[in-house]
Amino acid sequence: MHIAIVSPFPPTITGIGQYGYHVTRAISESKTFSRVTILAGADRDRRIASEVESTEVDYCWQPGQLNALPAILSRVKRLRPDLVWFNLGASAFGRSPLSNVLGMSAPFCARRLGIPTIVTLHEVIALADLRALNAPGGIFAPLGARLLTKIATQADVVCLTMGHYAKWLAARGVDCVHIPIGAYHPPQFLAEGAEQEILFFTTLAPFKGLEVLLDAFTALQTEFPHLRLTIAGTAHTRFPHYADNLKQQFNGAQNVRWLGEVAEENVMELFRNAQIVALPYTASTGSSSVLYQAATWGRAVIASDLTENKKLARESNLQIEFFQNGDAKSLQAALRNLLASPERRQSQARQNFNAIQKFGPAQTCAHYLEAFNRALEKHKSPKRIQVARQEADFT
Repeated sequence: MHIAIVSPFPPTITGIGQYGYHVTRAISESKTFSRVTILAGADRDRRIASEVESTEVDYCWQPGQLNALPAILSRVKRLRPDLVWFNLGASAFGRSPLSNVLGMSAPFCARRLGIPTIVTLHEVIALADLRALNAPGGIFAPLGARLLTKIATQADVVCLTMGHYAKWLAARGVDCVHIPIGAYHPPQFLAEGAEQEILFFTTLAPFKGLEVLLDAFTALQTEFPHLRLTIAGTAHTRFPHYADNLKQQFNGAQNVRWLGEVAEENVMELFRNAQIVALPYTASTGSSSVLYQAATWGRAVIASDLTENKKLARESNLQIEFFQNGDAKSLQAALRNLLASPERRQSQARQNFNAIQKFGPAQTCAHYLEAFNRALEKHKSPKRIQVARQEADFT
């Protein structure tokens, strides 16, 4: 069988591109498909050879360009794969609403070609706090969010990384399945180092709460003079200059490392060096891959008390040290609790490490194979995929 995968690829190390990279690797390693073709999106200067075995990469579209839809469809028509999996987020196709509306139409168009189509949505933008996310469109933003959600869910099967997203869409007649982000690698409980370090690792945007974290970190330095903050990740598509402006604003901050983008092979070391992983987001854009990575490597997590964060913790049986959203003093107190108590950090990290065992790469791959079968069945295709039985059931 032949599968085509539409995703940002190879990734900037954070975001949906990283997810697409790791799920693609798991699918390739499963030996389910005789051919795996990635219809990849990447900036012109970021195109590199695929490191995923037995895949072919066609860099046929570029974020920010309006020709992504015809480029993807022309390749799908030529390839005629057995099925197409789209790995998408609300800004996967660039900064402008138009480029994303056009790109998000690709699953519907591929389905109309008679090809079984599966889409993974990392955000249900109709449920998002658009004002907190600085969404474009002004008073028309809610209408645009509903339109984008409607367009993006016109696939045979829609996969969601958060359970309550799946329930919301299922109640509206969408054939969907919940597949948590899970672990990108076999879990490994890393020994904690002696140095006190906080890790912030995500795309950099105003709604990620980095200013709140920097304020809390600065206040804590009188109590913990050797405390260090590591900031890793690339600029968000919609806020390309945000990180540079923030670096200038906090130019005098001591013991702050700005690493920018981190290569895939160095990600584990980020978590090895950290004692605490911070998710101070002031608005949610869906499930957090960083939370699962922290669980994978045995690191304690602190996060704002957003409803989405609490639901995510419950869905995956993960423990998080919560603080009041947007409140630097609350964050400072929560950080102090973890920094002063190795036992508290280790207890949380061990609980999360045990929980993540059910969300490994093999389990994630198996649930995608089941979703692929659902799409094949809906198109009355005679082809089916043999799927090994897994312990966890996320549907």
